[in-house]
Amino acid sequence: MGPTLEFGDRFIRQVYILTICLTVVIGAVLLGFKRPALPSFLIGSAIGLSMFWSIEFVIRRLIRPGKTQKTKYLLGFIALGKYTVLGVLLFFLFKMEWLNIYAFGGGIVLVQGAIIIKAIGLMINVLRKKDPDQP
Repeated sequence: MGPTLEFGDRFIRQVYILTICLTVVIGAVLLGFKRPALPSFLIGSAIGLSMFWSIEFVIRRLIRPGKTQKTKYLLGFIALGKYTVLGVLLFFLFKMEWLNIYAFGGGIVLVQGAIIIKAIGLMINVLRKKDPDQP
C-alpha cells in the first residue's frame, strides 16, 4: 500500500506553528525595514489566525454528535466576542492612521500561505516515497 495524504490534528497544529513562526520572522523584517507597516501586519495575522481557529473550533463542535443548545450559545458567544475584539483593533488602526493595506492583507493571507507550504511539503514527501528507484 502506497503513502497517503492525511490532514489531521497534526497537520492543523503544524499550520498554527508555521503561521506563528512566519508572523515572527516577517514581523522582525518589517520592524527593521518598514516599521509603520508592522501594526497592520500583526493585526492582519491575528485576524487570519482567528478565522482559521474559529473554523476549526466550529467544525469540531458542530460535527460532534449530541450537540446541545448550550453548544450553540457558546459558539455564538465566541463569534461575537472575537469580532468585537477584532473590530476594536481595526478601529485603532484607522484612528491612529496606521493602516497599511498591503501589510494588513499580507497578514490575513499568511495562514493560507502556511497551509499551501505544508500541503506542498506533504505532496513532495508522498511523491518521494512513490519513487521506484528509492529503497
